[in-house]
Amino acid sequence: MKKYAMAIMTCIIALLMLSNLKTTAQQNTQNKQKEFGSVVFDLPGMNEVIIRKDIPYQDIAGATLRMDIYYPPKFDFKKQIPAIIFISGCPDTSMVKLVGNPFRKFSQYTSWCKLVAASGMAAIVYETVDPQNNLISLAKFINSDQVSLSINKTSIGAFACSGHVPTGASYILNNSNSIFKCAVLYYGYFLTSNSEYLSKIEALFQMQGFQKPPVLTLPINWKIDIPFLVVRGGLDKVPFVNQSMQIFYDMAINQNLPITIINYPKGIHGFDIYTDNDSTRLIIEKTLDFWKLVLMNSDSN
Repeated sequence: MKKYAMAIMTCIIALLMLSNLKTTAQQNTQNKQKEFGSVVFDLPGMNEVIIRKDIPYQDIAGATLRMDIYYPPKFDFKKQIPAIIFISGCPDTSMVKLVGNPFRKFSQYTSWCKLVAASGMAAIVYETVDPQNNLISLAKFINSDQVSLSINKTSIGAFACSGHVPTGASYILNNSNSIFKCAVLYYGYFLTSNSEYLSKIEALFQMQGFQKPPVLTLPINWKIDIPFLVVRGGLDKVPFVNQSMQIFYDMAINQNLPITIINYPKGIHGFDIYTDNDSTRLIIEKTLDFWKLVLMNSDSN
């Protein structure tokens, strides 16, 4: 980690200067034909990425759960590349009710996957009926040699947002066998056992159809070698999101976790798909940079 610590700090400084920087993100033209829910940032090659669909990763209750993997354009599958897993904390039956599509087919995640693939990494989205256990099974499958996926098992990152964050954060921080080397968490709920918002958030999740959110154990048990990039929306009006995030951030600092938090003053819940402006695009661009910085250097740490 020391070998790229200064590079991460450079990335952090850039992220904190949102209102002043000019980047390639500002040069991207706005695509008014985007599918509803798509990320408001484009990269060359997004429409040429290779998608391997319906790869089975778990058999459960007589059914097969499948995943889709997005690869860079013209990828020859002769080498292994880093991968980002987009984590779901909501059964697909509930996702359909919430957004009209199962998790792996919702445009927010398919467009993120195309961005990741166009950046030179692989991206994974998957079906789920039991998010906590399915994530464990997915990780075990990817980490096994059951099928050739052309993924570097030592260079896997995570993305989770909103109500999906508890599933991802608890797996990564509470699981000594976590496959993740870094994580990006957008506008999410962070649940700890001492949080005064815990019962209220659990009730909210039940109403929305999310799985009962797993709770982080005491910080003394947390893994402390996983870089986190956490993005907070200053105008996020979803109940208890920013309050729970502040509790988590304070505990992470006390635990000396390698965490970066970006405060997007005008950011709303879901800014990556709803707020089409330069600040949003800069955050997305630097998120991709963060993954590449950590994962493409992981072999040398």
